[in-house]
Amino acid sequence: MSAVAQAADDGDFGTVLRTARVAAGLSLKDAAQLAGVSASTLSRMETKPGRAWDVRDLRRLAEVFGIPEPLFGLSRPVSGLSTASLSAGVDEDGDPMRRRDLLATTAAVVTGAAVLPPGQAAAAYGMADTIEDVLFGRATAAPIPEHQLGAQIAAARADFRATRYSQLARRLPKLLAQAVAGRDAASTSEVGPASTRLAQAYCLATELLVKLHDDGMAWATADRAVQAARAGDDPLTLAESRRWAATVMRRTHHREGAQRLMLDAASQLQTDTGLTDTSTAATYGQLLATASYTAALRDDRDSAWTLLGEAEAAARRTRLTKHDRFNMLDLAVYKISVSRVLGDFGTAVDYARLVDPAGITAPERRARYWEDTALALHGRGNRQAAFQALVTAERDTPQEVRFRPWAQQLTRDLLSGDRSNSLHGVRDFAGRIGTL
Repeated sequence: MSAVAQAADDGDFGTVLRTARVAAGLSLKDAAQLAGVSASTLSRMETKPGRAWDVRDLRRLAEVFGIPEPLFGLSRPVSGLSTASLSAGVDEDGDPMRRRDLLATTAAVVTGAAVLPPGQAAAAYGMADTIEDVLFGRATAAPIPEHQLGAQIAAARADFRATRYSQLARRLPKLLAQAVAGRDAASTSEVGPASTRLAQAYCLATELLVKLHDDGMAWATADRAVQAARAGDDPLTLAESRRWAATVMRRTHHREGAQRLMLDAASQLQTDTGLTDTSTAATYGQLLATASYTAALRDDRDSAWTLLGEAEAAARRTRLTKHDRFNMLDLAVYKISVSRVLGDFGTAVDYARLVDPAGITAPERRARYWEDTALALHGRGNRQAAFQALVTAERDTPQEVRFRPWAQQLTRDLLSGDRSNSLHGVRDFAGRIGTL
């Protein structure tokens, strides 16, 4: 057994974490910035013996640093597992890739340095054909070990949360093919976990296709996600797959059915789990909040605010923090969204002023804050502030703004109303995001 695997078996997760950081070539300061903690806190995590670890911290660190979850004791014993992934990942071509490159990409996006140039935008949007190849069996791959597939899914999830959509588009088709192969090759006792992994991969595909506005292909991947999750062994993955299926339904104007599906998923999750931990409570709250937004799109004001109130109550009961996948800051952003969709632009702006976007750790969610804020400001007639919010959004999360329909339409509206040329830089901005 390797030293890292032995440390993991002994519960010495600080050694596992330190090994991953050193292998990535990261200083304490740089690694701490990526993890969202201070350097002194990260140092204590690595060196304090007998530390009582919070499962949420371990899951977050595993996602940020690409550490296979079994090495943090989060799934099964690690005896016999390969620890090579602590020093190298696998890129979309199967070649070794230094973990430093993956983490450097994360840092670039968080600081706004990474962009999606016009020449690469088409490649990102063209990835749907490759997913289609996987769906119809024209693209295949050999299965990989379960722990390695789990690490690849976690890395893909990190790409999505960090708005690295072009990188995710390159990674995803092979990941899907590997997940399909793993499920097909699974023994009777392994088919449940393998189906869950496949459902998670299909959920990621659906999320990306929704971002790319390919609702037709998203229908297919969402349906595959639900089917795989039903054959799996994880209530959370089933709830998540149903949420994304409902999201696609909503986007294709089946809003009543979408709202019903989300509420059914929330009810089933509550029945299956009792919402006894933060992960289930966070997923439950997210289902209710998404149902609230759907109700707002149906102009059902009472249901929208009632459901959002129930989501907030669930979040408060379990004391969700910013490190959970759904938390009070996410709820605050949903309040902006619901108010804006209902036409209450002043209320939306008031809610936006209560949120510090720097506290929203996931760039993808932070981008939603900027989108809703910009649209609400424009709805109130404050064109200058709306444009400034657009510029800030582009600087913060460029792949969420450039070549995205909402940003292009808002920019066109700002251009058409700028008869006095008072919005300095709006034409240059329009050119950057593909409007001109």
